[in-house]
Amino acid sequence: MVAIRSARVFDGERFLDGGGTVLVRDGRIVGVEPGFPDLGTDWEIVDCSNGTVLPGLIDTRVHLVADSQQDALDRVAGFTEEEIDEVVTDGLRRSLTGGVTTVRDLGDRLFNVVGRRDRQRHTPGLLEPTIVASGPPLTSPGGHCYYMGGEIPDRATLDAAIRARADRGVEVIKVMASGGMTTAGSDITGTQFSVEDLRFLVDRAHAAGLPVAAHAQSLASVEAALAAEVDAIEHCSCMTENGPVVTDDLIERLAASEIVVGGCSGCAQ
Repeated sequence: MVAIRSARVFDGERFLDGGGTVLVRDGRIVGVEPGFPDLGTDWEIVDCSNGTVLPGLIDTRVHLVADSQQDALDRVAGFTEEEIDEVVTDGLRRSLTGGVTTVRDLGDRLFNVVGRRDRQRHTPGLLEPTIVASGPPLTSPGGHCYYMGGEIPDRATLDAAIRARADRGVEVIKVMASGGMTTAGSDITGTQFSVEDLRFLVDRAHAAGLPVAAHAQSLASVEAALAAEVDAIEHCSCMTENGPVVTDDLIERLAASEIVVGGCSGCAQ
């Protein structure tokens, strides 16, 4: 049993006045006490008086198969399985060093990250952030990140792809509703799927108990994702041939839909 003491403790909502003590038993937090109570001799005391103790952070959008170098996504297709594993390991290590204890991976290549998540589940005590995995993103033939293994030419393939991901136990379905800046030839001002196909995708995913996150950099793809009632929109850049266009009406409809919007972080992707 470990007691972590710090003059600065944030419990997820507020800082505790006068610091606090976090109680950990068998790797789980069992209590957060204000101040520094006497716990007796059964507890190992860890003094973090020069730091701040807070809940683990959650990174809601990562591509663990891509490293942090220039043109990272472009080079994923050329990585060997061993190189992918090294990149994933390094990304998880860097995340944990920064206080991130859970990552939501929305850009796997051929289920490499799903396999890593499965390995985590069968390795008790492994010090890595918990992975929430999507598997390879669904995309049009030759579309954004097509080389990750999720090209969808027709509805039969789409249906099979969702069933395959459900069978692998993914936690979310990722779809490229628009093109992306790092994939040559993809259209970041148009759409990669019709509203009807996106609705088909959402219905199949929901039937399998899975939410849908849509990469949408164009205004047209944001409108399509909104109409298809996806669960989350990543980027939401609203790009057109004349630059980004965001109207009050669109903002009001997004707010009313309660779709989670991931903002424009990583718009270069």
